[in-house]
Amino acid sequence: MATAFFGAAFLATAFFGAAFLAAALRAGAFLATAFFGAAFLATAFFGAAFLAAAFFAGAFLAAAFFAGAFLAAAFLAGAFLAAAFLAGAFFAAAFFAAMVMSFLSITWWDSVLL
Repeated sequence: MATAFFGAAFLATAFFGAAFLAAALRAGAFLATAFFGAAFLATAFFGAAFLAAAFFAGAFLAAAFFAGAFLAAAFLAGAFLAAAFLAGAFFAAAFFAAMVMSFLSITWWDSVLL
């Protein structure tokens, strides 16, 4: 009877040991699932952060492009103003040359007529 009792106690111990191991295994699986879930959420978060960074980098590049286009437009406007200035200077020079030629022509005719 004692052998049967201790055999049953041994079997019960083995059963509860197996149940304890199964519970520990399930708890470990739960912890692993939670860990991988957290890792997945972190990956998704960093993926979203990466996409946001890429978006802002694209916005920065677009801003730089438009700033460059603005500077190019300002440069061309400056070149246009410089060309207009030079054209004005050319016309002024031509006007003064015509005045000088006219004056010389008048004085030459005066000298011929006198």
